[in-house]
Amino acid sequence: MAKRKSRGPQQHAFRNKLLLNQWLISLFGIDPLAEHKVNGKAVRPFHKLAEPIRDPRLEGLDKDNLHFFYHHLGDSPLFSYADPKADVPGFRISRDMLLTYEQNIVRHTQAINEKRHRPVVWKYYQWLTLLFVEIYLDRFFGNREGLLADLNAFALRFNRHWDDYADVPPYNDDDLNKLCMQNATGSGKTLLMHVNLLQYRHYAAKHGKDKELSRVILLTPNERLSEQHITEFRESDISAGSYLQSRGGLFGLAQGLERVDVLEITKLADQEGPNTIATRSLGDQNLLLVDEGHRGLSGNKAKEEENAWFKRRGKLCEKGFTFEYSATFEQAVAVAKSDKFENTYAKTVIFDYSYRWFYEDGFGKDYQILNLPESFEEAHSVYMTACLLKFYQQLRIYEEKAKDFETFNLEKPLWVFVGSTVSSGKMSKDEQIVATDVALIIQFIADFLDNSQVATRRMHEILTGKGQDTGLLDSQGNDIFAGAFTYLARAMNGGEDASALYRDILARLFNHAAGGHLSLDRIKGESGEVALRVGTSETAFGLINVGDAKSLCDHVAEVAAQNGTRLTLEDSDFTEAMFASVKDSTSPVNLLIGSKKFVEGWDCWRVSTMGLMHVGRSEGSQIIQLFGRGVRLKGYEWSLKRSGHSHASLRPTFIEELETLNVFGIEADFMEKFREFLKEEGLPGNERRKIITIPLNVTYDFGKKLKILRPKRKASDGKEYDFKKDAAVPTVGDIPDYMTLGTVVSDWYPRIQAMQSRGTSLATQKDKVSLREQHLALLDYDTLFFELERFKRERSWYNFNITKDGIRRLLGDPNWYTLYLPETRLNPATFDGVLLLQQVALELLKRYCDHYYNYRKREYIEPRLELRDLTPDDDNIPQEEFYQLIVDGDEEQVIQGIQQIKKDLEQKKDDLLKIGDLNACNFGKHLFQPLFHVRRGGKITILPVALNESEYQFVTDLKSWCDGHKAALEKEGMELFLLRNMSRGKGVGFFEAGNFHPDFILWMLIGGKQYVTFIEPHGLLHEGPASEKVLFYKRIKDVEQRLKDPTVILNSFILSWTQYPQLKWDKTQDELEDMHVLFMQDDRDRYIDKLFDRLRGMVE
Repeated sequence: MAKRKSRGPQQHAFRNKLLLNQWLISLFGIDPLAEHKVNGKAVRPFHKLAEPIRDPRLEGLDKDNLHFFYHHLGDSPLFSYADPKADVPGFRISRDMLLTYEQNIVRHTQAINEKRHRPVVWKYYQWLTLLFVEIYLDRFFGNREGLLADLNAFALRFNRHWDDYADVPPYNDDDLNKLCMQNATGSGKTLLMHVNLLQYRHYAAKHGKDKELSRVILLTPNERLSEQHITEFRESDISAGSYLQSRGGLFGLAQGLERVDVLEITKLADQEGPNTIATRSLGDQNLLLVDEGHRGLSGNKAKEEENAWFKRRGKLCEKGFTFEYSATFEQAVAVAKSDKFENTYAKTVIFDYSYRWFYEDGFGKDYQILNLPESFEEAHSVYMTACLLKFYQQLRIYEEKAKDFETFNLEKPLWVFVGSTVSSGKMSKDEQIVATDVALIIQFIADFLDNSQVATRRMHEILTGKGQDTGLLDSQGNDIFAGAFTYLARAMNGGEDASALYRDILARLFNHAAGGHLSLDRIKGESGEVALRVGTSETAFGLINVGDAKSLCDHVAEVAAQNGTRLTLEDSDFTEAMFASVKDSTSPVNLLIGSKKFVEGWDCWRVSTMGLMHVGRSEGSQIIQLFGRGVRLKGYEWSLKRSGHSHASLRPTFIEELETLNVFGIEADFMEKFREFLKEEGLPGNERRKIITIPLNVTYDFGKKLKILRPKRKASDGKEYDFKKDAAVPTVGDIPDYMTLGTVVSDWYPRIQAMQSRGTSLATQKDKVSLREQHLALLDYDTLFFELERFKRERSWYNFNITKDGIRRLLGDPNWYTLYLPETRLNPATFDGVLLLQQVALELLKRYCDHYYNYRKREYIEPRLELRDLTPDDDNIPQEEFYQLIVDGDEEQVIQGIQQIKKDLEQKKDDLLKIGDLNACNFGKHLFQPLFHVRRGGKITILPVALNESEYQFVTDLKSWCDGHKAALEKEGMELFLLRNMSRGKGVGFFEAGNFHPDFILWMLIGGKQYVTFIEPHGLLHEGPASEKVLFYKRIKDVEQRLKDPTVILNSFILSWTQYPQLKWDKTQDELEDMHVLFMQDDRDRYIDKLFDRLRGMVE
C-alpha cells in the first residue's frame, strides 16, 4: 500500500490512534470512527462494547462452566439483533466464534487455577483482553495474509477518515509478530501473561507450528521481579526458572514452548560473561514476554544503556513473537519523541485499559494530592508534621477498627518516600538531589523525636487551627489540610490532647513508646539497606533502600553534623535484609524510603501515603509506576474496588481514609509533574476533596402499619432464622423427589458445534444420553470435588457439605438430569474426549448444587416467613443521617450545581431536579428522601449509593403519575407508599426466585387491605420467559397463601428496561403483560397506568 502524503499538520494523541485495538472493536459491529452513546451520553467505542458486562455481579462462571460475561455479551444487541446504524465493513465475530473463544478462555483459566489456593476470577476488562488475544491469534495462525489485508484496509479507512491528521503507516508482515497490553498498574497483567502463553501454545499446536520457536523468554527489569514471576508461574502450574542459573545444565537447553526462561533485561549483552548472556546465543526464534515493556523507549542519549537493551531484545524475536506488558506505553513513546516508535506501538497495542478507565470503574484506591504550601521553606516542618499525622491517622484507624474492615481485605498502611537510586562513587546531579531529599526526611524525623514539645505544639496547631494559623495554604489561599483529620479530631473531642497523640505516635508509628534519638543501622552485605530505630528499641520502624547505603549514610551524617542533628549511625552485623518482608502487614516497618527501581513491579498492597522525592525530569512512566504501586487495592471480596463501588451492603465508617492514597512532595516541581500526569490522563486533581452533605430524611412517621415480609424471630435469642446458621447441613448426594423428574437440563449441542470446524453442522435430532459406569470410571473425582468446593465458595454456601462419595453416588443415578450430547462422545478415543466427559459431569454437578441448595433453603425458610410491621430499625430504613456528595474541589461548576440542588431540596421543591450529571427529587410517597441518580463515570460520588438509571426513571415516572392522579387517589381512598429494597444481606429476598431481591416495595392501601407489590425495573436480555424472576409473579401467590392473612395481597412486576423488539421470547407483548412484565421504554407513557390497572383489578 503506497503511503499517501500527510494531509494535515495535526498529530493524533497516542490513545486515539491504536489501530489494532480499534480494528478488533469493529469486529463486534461497533464503528470506532463513529460517535457512540450509552444512555444518552457520549462514550468511547470500547465502553460501548464493554457496557453489557461491566456489572461486577457478572464475574465468575455460570452453572454451564462458561463466564457470565460470555452470556451477557452474546445476548447483547451486538449479537442478538442487527443494529441498522452499524455499517462497519469487513469481517464480523459470530456468536459461534464467541463461544469457541470463550471455551478456550475457560480451559486456560482452569489450567492456571489448578493449584491455586484462591482461584483467579476475571474482571470484565481482563476477560475482554483475553478475548481480543483469542481473536487475533486465531486469525494470525489461521489466515495471516487475510489478517494483514484486513488491518491495512482498516488503516486506510482510518487515515481517510482523519484527513486533517498525519497518517499512520500501513502494516507490514513484521508488525504482526507483536502484541502489547497497556493495562493499568494493579489491574492483573501478570495473570493475563500466563493465559496469553497458554493461548499462544494452543494456536501454535492447532496449526502445527508449536515446534518452530526455540524457547519462551520472559524479560524483567530486575532480579527481585524475576523471582516474583517464577513464583507466580509455579502458582499457575507453568514450568519456569532463571535462565542464568540453569545455563549449562539440562534446563539451559532450548525447550520450545514448554518452559519459561526468566532473564533480567540488564543481563542481555553483546558478549558472554559470568552475569550476562550474549544475545546472539539465544537465537532469534523465540516467544518473548516482556514485563515493563516501555523500558528502553526513552530515545534519550542519557539512556543509551536502556536503548541498547531495547535493540537486543528485538533481536531475540526477529523470527518469533512478542507479548509486551506495560501501564505506560503512551508516556514512554511521548518521551521518546520518535514517530517510528509511536506508530509501531499504535499498531500493536491490542488492548488499552489505562489508569483513567481503571479509576473511573472504581478500581484501586482513591487519591488525594496534599499540595505544598505557598511558603514551603518557612512551613516545611509544619507541612511534614501534617503529612506524618495523615499517615498516623490511617495507621490508627486500621488498628482500632480492624474487625470492621475484615471483609474489605485492607492491608496495614505504609508510608513511602520514592525517588532515584543513589550509586557508589561520585554521585550524579539527580543522585545528589535524592541524597539531599533523604537527608531532609531523616532530619525531620530526628527533630520530631528529639523535640517533643515543638512537635506537640505543631500537632496541636494543625489539628485545632486553620491554614491561616499554620501557614499551610496553597497558592489560591486554600487550607491544604481542611477536613483532613476527622478521626483524630474525634479522639481529641474524646479527651486526648496533642501530648497523648504524640505518645501514641511513638508507640504505634515508631515502635518505641519511651522515645529516644534516631538510629540508622547500615545492614552489611549486598542489600544496600539501612534500618531506622528509635532509642533502645530493637524493632525497626523504618527502612531506607536507595542503592549504595554507605554513600548515602556518609551524606546524611555530614548534613546532620552541619545542622547539629542528633542521630546515631552504625554498621549492623546481625540484622538481616528487610525489604522482602516490608510488603507483609505483619512487618513492623511503617516507613520506607526507597528508590524507584525497587518500587518497579513491587508486589505490595500496603502503600497508603506517598512522598515524591526526585524522580528525574521527563520520567512520566516512572511517576505512573510509582503512583500505581500506591493505588493497588484488594477490595471487598477481592473486587479490587473501592467500597463505594463494590456490592458491599455495609460500608464501615472511616474506610475511605484507608482507601485513599495521600500524595505529597518534597519539592514543588515533583508535584507539578504529577499533576500534569493526572491532567493528561483526564483525571481529577483531587487536590481539594469537597464533601457536601445533604440531609437524608426518613419522612414516614410509621403511623400506618405497613407490612413487610421477614423470617420469624427465634424464641431463644430474638434473632431471625438463618438458613446457614440454623438449618440442617445440606449434603451432596441427596436427591429430593422433585429432582427425580430430570430437573437439571444440560444441552451440549451448541458447544459441540462450536468445537467442530466452522461450516460443519450436527444432526438436527439430539441424542438424549446418560453417564454409565464405564464413563464414570474415566472421571477425575479429585478435580470434580475441588471444582465444586470452589463453586460453593464463590456463592458463600459455607453450610453445604460436599464429599467425593456423594459425588459418585449422585452421578451413579441419572434420574435427576436430562443430558443432550452426541452419543459418539460417550466413547472417547482421545484425551480431549475424556476431558469433555469431565466437563459434562462438572456442569451437571454444578446445576444440581444450584437446584438442590436453593431447594433446601426454600424448604427451610418458607415455613418460617411472617408479616411484620415495618419499624424504624428495619434494615431497609437507612441509618445514615446525611448523603455525602464527593467531588474534586476544582470542579467549581459541579460544586455550584450541587449547592443549588441542595438549596432546592431544602426548600422542599417537588420538581425533578437536574444539573449536569446529578439528578434528584423529593418524592413524598417514598419513605425517605431525597433520591439521587448520578451518571456512571461522572465527577460525583454519592454515599449511600444512588439509584441507577432504570430505578430513577421508575421513581420519577411514578411521581409524575401520582401528581397527575392526586384527586382520583383521594376519591378512591387509596394511599401509596414506596421503599427502595436494599440488596442482599439487608433487604427482602425470595428464595422461590433464586434469592431474588426486587429493587422496590410498593404498598397500596385501600379498603382495609394492603397490596404489597415487589417491583424490579431491570433489563431482561439475560433472562427468559421461564426465568425464576419472571415466574415469580405466580410463585409469590404461594407465599401469600402460606401467610394466611386476608388483609395482605402480594404481587410482583418486572419493569423491563430492555425494549420489546430486543427480546426473542416468542411471546406477544400482551402475553408478557399478563406475566406482569411491563416495558418502561416502549411504553413510557402507559406502563404505570397498566401497573395500577392490574392492581386495581385485584381490589374486591
